[in-house]
Formats: sequence, C-alpha cells, structure tokens
Amino acid sequence: MTIDRADSSAASTGTGLAGLVVWRCSEIVVELLRLYQELLALPSLSPTAHTNALFGELVRVATYPGDSEIARQVLADAAIRRISPGLRTLCAEGEVELERAWARRIVASGEPWRDLAQFPYFANYQQLTRLEHHAVLGVAERAPRRILFVGAGPLPLTSLLLISRHGHTEIDNIDIDSEAIGLARRLTGVLGIGGLGFQRADVLDHTDLAGYDMVYVAAMVGPRRGDKSRVITHLYERMKPGALLLARSAHSLRTLLYPPLALGDLAGFRPLIVLNPHTDVVNSLVIAEKPSEANSRE
Repeated sequence: MTIDRADSSAASTGTGLAGLVVWRCSEIVVELLRLYQELLALPSLSPTAHTNALFGELVRVATYPGDSEIARQVLADAAIRRISPGLRTLCAEGEVELERAWARRIVASGEPWRDLAQFPYFANYQQLTRLEHHAVLGVAERAPRRILFVGAGPLPLTSLLLISRHGHTEIDNIDIDSEAIGLARRLTGVLGIGGLGFQRADVLDHTDLAGYDMVYVAAMVGPRRGDKSRVITHLYERMKPGALLLARSAHSLRTLLYPPLALGDLAGFRPLIVLNPHTDVVNSLVIAEKPSEANSRE
C-alpha cells in the first residue's frame, strides 16, 4: 500500500501558535507514514535490531506528550485515518512475534528470571500491572480471588506479575493461539510459578465464566471495535453479578497502536474507573462492574 503524503491535511501552513501546531502535526504525520511504509516493507516482523528500532520509534511518536489538539489533528488526517487499521495490525503481529521470541529464549535459558527482566517492555508491564492492581483495590471490597485473563499470549507478563508481585493466587489464561498457550505453559514451568492455568480457547466459545471475580481483556483482543464489543457483550452475559471487568484500551495517539474502547462498548457493565496514563505506560484501562439485578433495575 502506498500513501501519498501530499494528501495529508496537516501539511497546510499557518502562522503564530496555530501555525506551530499545524507544523508539528505535519511533522508527526510524515513520520508515521514513513514508519508505516518501512514496517510494511519488512519481509517478516520477527524481532531484529532494525525491526525493534522501527517499533521503538513508533511507540515514541505515539506517546508524544503533546496537547490534545495535536493528537486530534493528526488522527483526523486523511492519510492517517487510512493507515490506522493496518498500523494496529502490524503492531499486534509485531508484539506477538516479539513475545514468542522472548518466551522461547526464556524457556531455553539457564537463568529464566534474569532473561525475563531483560524483555524490552518488562518495566512498562511492571508499571501497568501495578497501576491496574491498585486501581482494582480502589473499587473492590476485596481483592479478586479467581481471575480470567483473555488474550494471554506466549509471554503472559501480567499474570506472572500479579502472581509473583501482587499476591494473587489463581489466574486462568486463555488465548486463541495454541502455540502461544504451549509456550506460556512451558515458560511458567521454568520460572517455577504456580497458580496459573492455561487453555487454548476462543473467548466467545468460553461459557464457564460465573466462577470468576474478575476478567481481564488484553488490548489486542478484538482488533476492531465491533469485535471487542462482541467479546464484552459475551462476557456480560456469562459473568456473575458483582464481578469486575478490566479491559485495556488506548487514548490519544496511542490509538494508533491499540484500538480504543469507548464507554458505549461496555454493554451492561457499569463503568467504575477510566485511566489514561500520560507516562511511559502505553495502555489505558477501563474497570467496570456487572451490576447486581437490583442495581440494574434502578
């Protein structure tokens, strides 16, 4: 796919502060188009120094600490709107390839915990998981006992950190990819972590959800809004009243990496917390509750 940079609406000129905003928007658009073209041209998204550098640049641009007007104009640009779905697909595929490569490395390592800590986004996951853990404690009467993680992938860092750092004892993990589940199971074995279960399953076919106190939905589950809405509607129909939903989302330019989740996508869940970090943490999070029958009638 070839993008004509001349059709970027952000490339217009201006003066004063407005002109500076337009200039910065144009600069970001050009950089995003370049990164998209270079990632698209790669023969594989398996991690290499060059591939990692491109994704690193993309994350840097997407987490640019600019004002909301810059983000709005960039996201409204015709060329950016055209590439956004493909960019998210590239990010999802690249993330899976990176996690798969690192899971294999850790499984084969003589010092698996050392290698796990060297994963490029380990610190980011630590921050995100800590943020989510304390956000849940802020709205729950007690810490969730049984958790289901949907979209665990080959390197289930969130579940590993919840068990090893935050005192959780029982987390089931599902993923539609059987190879990812196999790697995740082997990984937790070499790390010596108990309390984690793994199953290859499509969440839409997973109906035994009444026993869970909380369900996590990974950011890459349902790459399109319609897909994620179907997943959340299915969870709402099967989860018990009072159970929590924690769904990862994205805001601002970070929506170029992960699809956003709107409150209107929550089916019957009652939103409790929406957090949009402006730190190195890439993902937003939405915590919602399935109301009791009494509350739902109010």
